Amino acid sequence: MTYLVTGVRGIVGRTVVDQLRAAGKPVRAASSRPAETTVPDDVELVGLDLTDPESVTAALAGVDKVFCYAAAEGIGNFIDAAEAAGVAHVVLLSSIAAENDQNPIGARHLAVENPLRASGLPLTVLRPGAFAANARTWFPTIKAERVVRVPFPDLHLTPIHEADIADAAIAALDDSSHAGKTYPLTGPESLSHHQQVAAIAAALGEPVQLIELTYEEAADVYYRPVLDMWAKAGSEPSPVGPTSESVTGIPARTFAQWAVDHVDDYR
Repeated sequence: MTYLVTGVRGIVGRTVVDQLRAAGKPVRAASSRPAETTVPDDVELVGLDLTDPESVTAALAGVDKVFCYAAAEGIGNFIDAAEAAGVAHVVLLSSIAAENDQNPIGARHLAVENPLRASGLPLTVLRPGAFAANARTWFPTIKAERVVRVPFPDLHLTPIHEADIADAAIAALDDSSHAGKTYPLTGPESLSHHQQVAAIAAALGEPVQLIELTYEEAADVYYRPVLDMWAKAGSEPSPVGPTSESVTGIPARTFAQWAVDHVDDYR
């Protein structure tokens, strides 16, 4: 049984590859930019251009199960090739924003969810909210100055560890009872930006200062539709759950754990 993982330059895709490899499962990694992609020597790496039917057919040859990112362009080619290859299960990494087709992030993900559902391929959709890994955008200033510059410091999010998303993806791929289901996923706690920075400081064992950005200052770094959602959210705690435990049966990792796992990146 061979697993295909697309988007392996992304942190979730790479984590899925690493976890499948650690479990001794045969995995093929696919990237739209293979020359810029690094995977372990014992993992097959292929190029994947969803707009090129031959590329998609080659990537899916001999594949039983697929973990894929949401890319609408070429989704018809993917469906055709997956059906021809006899793919038994697809897990799609979507977004919690897909609960609302009126927002551009949600609409972009629904443009992949909907054709996959209509195809009849066995499909599980994961809809995580805010990634803990979004805090990677703070790496440069933490390393250089022990400073984080962020808008809406009192905004609450429920950051989810990429390892929990990967765990949920693999659990779904390995259990056909998850086919046909959509799982919204959050992290196990609601945290403000202030609290996330404090968790990183605790992991470092050093103070980290938070400096508030205005909306326009932040727009140079952050995607404006995200800023617009944050602006509407206020400072109330975000609803927590369901977490990855709803798929895996294992308690979800905290943001504090994520900070510890990535502490060398901040140093």
